[in-house]
Amino acid sequence: MSAKHRLFTGGRASAPLLLKPFACLVAILTASIALSIPLSAAVTFTASEVASGDSSTLGIVAGDFNNDGILDLVTTNAFTLSYYQGLGGGQYAAPVNMSLPFYQTQVVAADLNGDGKLDLITVGGINAGMRVLLGNGDGTFTLDDHTGINTGGYSPVFVFLADFNGDHIPDIAFSVCDYEDTCETQVFLGTGDGTFKQSATLTYGGGAIVAGDFNGDGHQDIAVLTNTQVVVYLGEGNGQFQSPLILIPNGQPTYLTVGDFYDDRIQSLAVLNGVYESSTQSFTYYVNTVQYVDGQLVGTTPQRVSKLSTGGIAAGDLTGNFKDDLVVTGGGEAGFTGYMLGRGNGTFDGLTSAPAYADFETSPFVRDLNLDSRHDIGAVWDISGENTSGGAFVLLNDSAKPNCDPPPANNLGVNICAPTDGEIVDPTYTFRAAGNAFDGIAKRMELWIDGQKVGQDLEDQLKITTTVTKGSHTAAFVAVDSFDNYTTSTINFAAR
Repeated sequence: MSAKHRLFTGGRASAPLLLKPFACLVAILTASIALSIPLSAAVTFTASEVASGDSSTLGIVAGDFNNDGILDLVTTNAFTLSYYQGLGGGQYAAPVNMSLPFYQTQVVAADLNGDGKLDLITVGGINAGMRVLLGNGDGTFTLDDHTGINTGGYSPVFVFLADFNGDHIPDIAFSVCDYEDTCETQVFLGTGDGTFKQSATLTYGGGAIVAGDFNGDGHQDIAVLTNTQVVVYLGEGNGQFQSPLILIPNGQPTYLTVGDFYDDRIQSLAVLNGVYESSTQSFTYYVNTVQYVDGQLVGTTPQRVSKLSTGGIAAGDLTGNFKDDLVVTGGGEAGFTGYMLGRGNGTFDGLTSAPAYADFETSPFVRDLNLDSRHDIGAVWDISGENTSGGAFVLLNDSAKPNCDPPPANNLGVNICAPTDGEIVDPTYTFRAAGNAFDGIAKRMELWIDGQKVGQDLEDQLKITTTVTKGSHTAAFVAVDSFDNYTTSTINFAAR
């Protein structure tokens, strides 16, 4: 089976297939393209790519790694880690590379030791293990072997960062497997100084892993895939988790992502499933959403996505209508990027193609990369079977309806767009603001008026229409990051 199908196994079963053929490293020139391509649906993009100078690029993360307020990119490649300095406007410098142990397939970022610099964790599965790299604050990193992370005889295959015990310090959830084809999930709590202590071992694992608050109790939960199951562990807020909730999807689950797919301000899952067709000896891919309802997981009817090999899914609001959409990447003989617009009821419009590059895209994410209040797409690209390269791929959103430009990315901050301080407004008014985060993302925006919470949006943008009484009022806008740190910006206004 080609590794590009990424059909992972787990849950006390077979270990995932992670090997992927790649060509020998060759020196190539950094290339870039910039084109604006109109699409049949509501979103258009300007696309650009930057070569890593290495092959088999599979992992990518965005963050402000040099503390200048501009988002940078980092990718993991066959033998190196590439740092692409953000130049502003969604443009990136040619990468600076450092050697990295063989074949790290995923990378995540957070300030692990509390020094105000973003650090990295990379994983590569059975054949390559895991690495922690401490950021130096200038786009360079130093390998750290003193973290206290001990996964026993298991190798991390996937990783996700969240705050599982309510102390606002990044914690780690690893989906792991061993050489005996046994898989599980291991949770490590951060101490704040760059070291970690294991808090939980969960029976199921081996596939993609995410975290979110799926039952709305304020605690972070874990969702992980096996080769046949979607498994959710509800968090208790202290690094411990309840018994697993299990859903058997239609097909073999390959990827999952978190979003507000039901427009109810509660997080749910979107799961990409591969269904093998014996007649064609190939996979067809479907997506369905999964939500927590009355003590169990409930899934929607699967929607067909594509017959192309898939390289991941990501969620975010691409149109500016505050409904979460899906991004799907993959390829075959040519790379593929597409999106499915969310309807706000757990279902999506059909797949629409977006610009792509090379013969395979993977590891997509959605974030406002150029601070224009439109959510962009990032991914990596790869050319297999040739002595060429992989690298970073960016689609800047040209057409979403703007709401409010976010503040710089070197702090957890809020920018208020409406109303202005001291403004006199109509009693029914639309409040608009945006947030940004240094540690992770701004995952939630809240509006409070006169000390009462009016509403929230589960993204870095806020747009809430409400009615207030005549007279003077105080509005507080709150941005919350990935680890539940928050900041508040306050203005005074009056209603006619």
